[in-house]
Order: sequence, then structure tokens, then C-alpha cells
Amino acid sequence: MATRCGLAPPHARHHPSAGTRVAPPSPASPSLNRLVPLLAALLLALFWLQAVSASRHWSQTSDELPHLTGGYAYDRFGDYRMHFENGNLPQRVQGLAPLALGARFPMDEARWRVSDYWQLGWDFLYGLNNPTDRMLLGARALNALFGVGLGAFIFFVARRWHGDTGGLVALGFYVFYPDFLAHSALATSDMAAALCLTLAAWCFWRHLERRDLRSGILAGVCSGLALVAKFNGLLIAPIYALLIAIDGTMRAGPGGRFARVGRNLALGAGQAAAAVAIVWAFYSFRYAARAPDAPPLDRFAWSWEQMVQLAGAKGSLLVFAAQWHLLPQAWLYGLANVLAGEAARPAFFAGEYRLHGWWQFFPTMFFAKTPVGMLATLLLALGVSWFRSRTAERGAARAAFLRAAPLVVLAVVVAVSALTSHLNIGHRHILALYPVLFIMLGGLAALGRRWQQATLALLLVTAVESVAARPDYLAFFNVASGGPDRAYRLVVDSSLDWGQALPALHTWLARNQHAGESVYLSYFGSAWPPHYGVNPTHFLPGVNIAVPPFQPYAYEPGLYCLSATSLAEVYSDYRGPWRAAWERAWRDPATPAAERELLRFARLCKYLQGRPPDANAGHAILIFRLDAAALHDALDGPVKGW
Repeated sequence: MATRCGLAPPHARHHPSAGTRVAPPSPASPSLNRLVPLLAALLLALFWLQAVSASRHWSQTSDELPHLTGGYAYDRFGDYRMHFENGNLPQRVQGLAPLALGARFPMDEARWRVSDYWQLGWDFLYGLNNPTDRMLLGARALNALFGVGLGAFIFFVARRWHGDTGGLVALGFYVFYPDFLAHSALATSDMAAALCLTLAAWCFWRHLERRDLRSGILAGVCSGLALVAKFNGLLIAPIYALLIAIDGTMRAGPGGRFARVGRNLALGAGQAAAAVAIVWAFYSFRYAARAPDAPPLDRFAWSWEQMVQLAGAKGSLLVFAAQWHLLPQAWLYGLANVLAGEAARPAFFAGEYRLHGWWQFFPTMFFAKTPVGMLATLLLALGVSWFRSRTAERGAARAAFLRAAPLVVLAVVVAVSALTSHLNIGHRHILALYPVLFIMLGGLAALGRRWQQATLALLLVTAVESVAARPDYLAFFNVASGGPDRAYRLVVDSSLDWGQALPALHTWLARNQHAGESVYLSYFGSAWPPHYGVNPTHFLPGVNIAVPPFQPYAYEPGLYCLSATSLAEVYSDYRGPWRAAWERAWRDPATPAAERELLRFARLCKYLQGRPPDANAGHAILIFRLDAAALHDALDGPVKGW
């Protein structure tokens, strides 16, 4: 008898690849069968509502500004020079919100000519009296539909494999997973990428299985959508290659295995052609990024030559594709930008700074940002799956693997890609790893009443963890990792602090700022703090395009509010231990004022890194109340022992 834990199907649909039949479960009553889809729909509605309502408590995150800017330009002008590196599909969807609201767009020709979408985006959101909050909320609500779609897929597959209870349990774990709630309700690309990559793998496997026109068209569309959702959609190449090999070696066919693999390669070539056609469609079947009636384009925001050089050997392929117009110009520029960024990107992890990442980063993020209740359920499911696989009939185990192959291969490819990646800035980059895990949890619930009770209890624990984290889903870290308040010592950037905590800082200041007390702010993000009611006495240095021009000012006693990413100095030229050369430059009155300002802030950060914050806002902005003595220690005291 085949196992029904983990990935094994609970019922027998005799298929040529199945190898053996599995006894079907006892039939449920018709009324219950009708109730299950309704319960699933309610859970999906709850997911959407949780995500979108929580996002009302977040400021605009760093990448949302260029996403809305690019999406609006794509939809209204058919021009693709803006934010070409992060997915045409999700940006088009998100751009519908400001388009429907009649938002105005800055037509500064000088900035259009150099595709300065960061500054154009800031003007779009904050400089033209557009309804910024409504635009952002609408874009987030639309993006959350990608999350709903992924949840529906998880329920569909889990129910098919594990029955009604398994489908609802798998969906329940998904609905209460904080990071999926966070990224569903952000106008970015990660949820669209996770959904499209999952659908592409699933549909291509079904096409290899059925080999008909309908499945081929569906797989081709999903393949193309994966390529315009985000550039990690290119992972379909190794995914499809592995699936072709698995299908060819494990399924019988006329002419033997090699003949089947050959036919599979032909099907794969057809998918590649369909995917390329979809990409061209999203760029109006036009090579040039500039629309005919748009302002001239002198250059892109990033140098093509520099990006190609940083891309290494892959850069020559991009040059060839651009010379022969094999793909749209903006898509090729976006890919070049991504490859250049992956070659070397500053990152912080557990007190270290690197340009080329750590293999431990994503495994740590997996265990730290997955709720404890779900981790415990996964351990149970893996243990039971291993035990039962040792006693399962060979034919049943083979059938179970063939059924699960697309999702298992997807998870393996995403995991291997993450372990070898130099881009270690966010847990969001491995979201496509999770669908197969949620489905596995549904299998545990289908084993019997006791297992069902245990799984539901752990689902309840997960739900409690999720509700306790609300609304700060992005900053969620489980209790075993130390919780969100200590997470800034482990990671920063989009795993914790993406610029979302300005409303939380406004609330904290309204309750705790003393009369006349100065506020100093170093904000990591692209939002405009005064829009969210945060009006600092002075802006400290930070990664923020919207700070006023530098004017000399003194550090006085007061509240020093630093984004976790600013405190970690990830993007500073002075990150890492304080050096003697920096100390000499700081002490030298001849050092230019702008450089002295950066050195002063770096010295302050080194001092603050050695003491706990007095409070935090949304777990992402750390607040220190410093008196004159503390400021003296930070700026003029000895650095030994920091």
C-alpha cells in the first residue's frame, strides 16, 4: 500500500505512469464536498484581507516606488525604459491602480532621457499631489491577487493528493505564513514570480504527461509569464531540463527512453518559442524600449557596457542577443542589470559584511522566518515520509515521485540557486521553495484522526504566531531565532527593514517624544518621511533619495532613529570595524565637510552597534535616546572595546 504522507497521492487514478493502484478513501458526503471549496474560498479571502489590511500600517517600501513608476509608464505610454529589471507583468498589474485613479506623471524630459526612474518616481508619488496612499493601497491589493492565486494552487494540488482535509490544512498553513502575507501585500515582484514559476513547472510536467495541444498552450503561456514576472523565471531552463530527463527515463514510450527524451526536447523547444513570444507580447512586439511618441532616450539608468562586463561570460550572450534583436531591448537590459547585481552585492549577515554572500544565508532565513508551528509540522511530515518510504511498494513509491516531480524539482532548483547566489538580501528570493512544503503538510493531516489532531494543533500554533506578528509581517522572526527585536543583529534589508516602518515610528514618537526633544533620522528606503508624519529635526546620512541637501549641523542630545539597514552600514563606505585611517580623517580638520559628516555618522553607528536600542518602531527602525555623555563617547571617546 502506498504511503499517504508527504507527497504520496491518497487515491488511485490509474495512470500509465502509476504502476499500482491505491485504495481510495471513504467517500465524503455530497454536502461536505460542496462545503470544502467554500471553506477554501473563505481562507483565501482571509489571506487577502489579512495582507491588504496590514499593509495600511506600512509606509511605501524601497522597491515599490520604481514598481509603480514603471508599471504606470508601461500601461499608459507603452514605454519600457523605467525599472526594466524587476518584472513587466507585476508592474503592469500594479500600474493599473494609479492609472484608474487618474494620477499625473512627471514629464521632465531631462530625466526621461536618462531613465531616471527613481527621481521620476519620487515626483510621481510625492511631488504632484497624486493620491499616493490610495495608489499604493490599490497596487498592493492587486498584487495580493498573485498570493491568492498561489494559495488556490496549493489547495488544488493538496486536495487532489491528500483529500479534503489535506487540502484545507495545506492552505491553512499558507494563509498564516507571515512572509507570504508580507510580500503579497507589497507592490513588488516576488509573489508574481513565485506563482508563475510554480505554475510553469507544474504545467510543463503535465504537458510531458499528456502531450496534447491544450496542455502545450497552457504550459507555453505559463513559461512566458514566468519570464516576465521576474528574471528568476529563467530557472525554468534547469527545471525543464530535469523534468525532461526524469520523464524520459521513468516513463515508457514508443522507441524507448532515448526516443522519448528526444521528443521531450522537441516539446521543450516549443515551450521556449512560446515563452519568447509571450515576452515580445509584453513589450508590444517592439525591440526599442522607447515608445514612438515618448521623449527621446539618450541612455538607460545603468551603463549597458558596465552591466555586460560585470555579467561576465553571460554578458557576451546578452550582447549577441541585443545585436540580433532576439529579445526586447528593455528585457535584455533588465537581465544585464540583474546579472551585474548578482556578481557582487553588499550584504550583512550575523555581523559580517560580504560582496559575494554566504551559503548559510538562505538556510538560516528558512529556519528563522518560518513559524515554529510549521517547522515542527514539517519535521513530523519528513520523518513519517522517510519511515513509510522504506516500507512502501516500489511501484507505489515510483508513482508518488512521478506525481510530485514538478514541485520537487522546482524546490531543488530554487534551493541550489539560493545556496550558490551572491545576492543575500532577502528571504523573499526563495518563496518558490515553499508550495511543495505546504502540500506535504496536507499529507500529514490525511494519515488518520490522531495525525489530523496533531497537525491541526500545530496549525493553530502557527496561526497564533502569525496573528501575534501582525501587522509587522515583513519583520517576522520566530521565537527560536530570537524574535524580531533581535533580528537586526542577524540580517537587515528586505528580510527585516525595507523602509516599511515610518507609520510605526510616527506612532512611537507621538507617544514618547519629550517636549522640545530633537529627532535625528537615518532612513533606509525611498519614501518621504514627512508624508507619514515623521518630521525629524535633522536627516542623518542614509540610503534615501529624498533627503534635503546637506547642511552642517551638530549632534545634540535627543532621539536617534536609525533604520536597521542604516545601523548595519550595509551600503556605507565605512562598514566593518573602525579603522585607524578613518579615525585620522575624522580628527583632521582639513577633511572635507561632506566626508566628515559620513565619518561622524559611521563612528556613531559603531558606538550604537555595541549597545541595545531603547525602543524600536515596527522592529525595523531602532531608537536610541542619547544624552551629552553618550554622544561624547560616540564621537570623541576611545574606540577600543567597541
